[in-house]
Amino acid sequence: MFIRKINYLSHLIYFSYMKYSLFALGLLMLGFGLNSCRKYEEGPNISFRSKEARVTNNWKIESALVNGVERGNDPYWEKQKHYFYRNKSYNQTIIDPTTLEATNINGKWALYENGKKIAITQKNATGNIDSTNDYNIIKLFEKQFWIRKIDNSLELHFVPYE
Repeated sequence: MFIRKINYLSHLIYFSYMKYSLFALGLLMLGFGLNSCRKYEEGPNISFRSKEARVTNNWKIESALVNGVERGNDPYWEKQKHYFYRNKSYNQTIIDPTTLEATNINGKWALYENGKKIAITQKNATGNIDSTNDYNIIKLFEKQFWIRKIDNSLELHFVPYE
């Protein structure tokens, strides 16, 4: 009788240990799984806003890397404003640093490859020639939007324009 109780208790301890071990292992696997499913290089891992809702904003350039060289403080980049609208239209305003004249370039934007890339199609200043630039999305938060041209020649870091 005494041995049977000890046997019962040892099985009870063993099974409760196994139950918690499996639970801990499951949590560990979930953590690794979420980390490896990262959509963008710089995040986020999880967002409750859609990709389109996070792209839709009025942005200004915080940093511009042209062929690996920081040009964000250059007046050409510093004065630009980029408007991504909910209806997928796009407007870029470039202010000439010398004359302070504004040039508006209109176009469209579209996400593709499950929201990992964005295509921006623009008309030139006269409004009659379309050109499309494709970018990889590096970071897509509500207050940060980073894109890199497919050929790695240009990387733009946007923050909201207030």
